[in-house]
Amino acid sequence: MKTELQVSGIRCGGCELLVKEALEEVVGVREAEVSHLKGAVVVDYDPETVNIASLAAVIEEQGFKVNE
Repeated sequence: MKTELQVSGIRCGGCELLVKEALEEVVGVREAEVSHLKGAVVVDYDPETVNIASLAAVIEEQGFKVNE
């Protein structure tokens, strides 16, 4: 399943890489695409293993804000 999250504070390629690597370490995440230009994160994940709240928490742990 894919979901797109709007995220504030991602300003450069380094921020993109930080978020991408953190998400891809989560069990159940297949792939994460991060765009600082769009302020968005697209995550391909297994909903039986991980939920959106957990994904948002991982992003926020990196210092960014997930917008509702």
